[in-house]
Amino acid sequence: MEGNHSAITQPPESAEQTGGHVYEVAVQKSSTNLSSQFADVALLQSFKSLIIPCYVLVVVVGVFGNYLLLYVICRTRKMHNVTNFFIGNLAFSDMLMCVTCVPFTLAYAFNPHGWVFGGPMCYLVFLIQPVTVYVSVFTLTAIAVDRYYATVHPLKKRTSVATCASVLTGIWLLSCGLVTPAITHTYHVEFKEEGFTICEEFWLDKEKERRAYAYSTLLVTYVLPLSAVFVSYLCITVKLKKCVAPGHRTQNQTGAQQARKRKIFRLVALLVTAFAVCWLPIHVFNVLRDIDIHLINKRYFLLIQLLCHLCAMSSSCCNPFLYAWLHDRFRTELRKMFKCHRRIGVPANNCAPSVVL
Repeated sequence: MEGNHSAITQPPESAEQTGGHVYEVAVQKSSTNLSSQFADVALLQSFKSLIIPCYVLVVVVGVFGNYLLLYVICRTRKMHNVTNFFIGNLAFSDMLMCVTCVPFTLAYAFNPHGWVFGGPMCYLVFLIQPVTVYVSVFTLTAIAVDRYYATVHPLKKRTSVATCASVLTGIWLLSCGLVTPAITHTYHVEFKEEGFTICEEFWLDKEKERRAYAYSTLLVTYVLPLSAVFVSYLCITVKLKKCVAPGHRTQNQTGAQQARKRKIFRLVALLVTAFAVCWLPIHVFNVLRDIDIHLINKRYFLLIQLLCHLCAMSSSCCNPFLYAWLHDRFRTELRKMFKCHRRIGVPANNCAPSVVL
């Protein structure tokens, strides 16, 4: 392998300076690290007939379900509120995750030629994949904070649509910023004689920096947000148990208000729980790999990694299912939407939405 020529596509500034070094590292990894990490690819191939249908199911359900959720939110004017805009952003990021993360990861894992989509797509996909994940967790945090203020401090001014738009813009910009270090260390390397191409992160001789980045992103994009969400929902739980609605309301009105808040609380709490549980295996896997790669049996390394990735991707399917299961109003809107599509020449007014969230 050492005599092979390589075609290296990398951000312009450092391509000429580090190209040869990256190739040497890639060759070394392909003969040492990668051989230990991806040993017995035949084992993975033997599970191909089971893994691919699971991934296809995730894509179909994730794209279709989140599209329906977005469609209902966009088309129903009375659903145009801050909470639903946050949930719509979550659905959009989940749908984008299904379109980018799943097909390319699957093709990369099973294609004998490795990465076959070219250099530009290498960087684009490796940018979009983590961005969508970070957007999801930050959006869940924003929803939790919004619910906290709506429940614990009901008399305070609610979050405006303009503020919501600013928060969502900030979430996307922050997510893109967090991915920058990884993208600057991502390389597209072609082994022409072998007919094999890789698209991977290479931190060269910066192993300490790589670990620092990995642990800090884990902290910022998983541990801290979910801790903030947990504290918010703990406060909401305490408040709901002893809450007395302000003003002169009847007992029925107060009970209806509390029932509505509990429903929303249950919905969002389950969304967060599903996200945390689905992403836990791959985070544990990555931490174990960083601590000592030999903690993971090299024979099953790639299979375990792919199964953890599948579990993480399945989180994109949870949003619409939980929403439809726990929110009867959303189910009503879906039924109205399908009835409207089946009728020909019926005005849209006949399918007027009801208030939700």
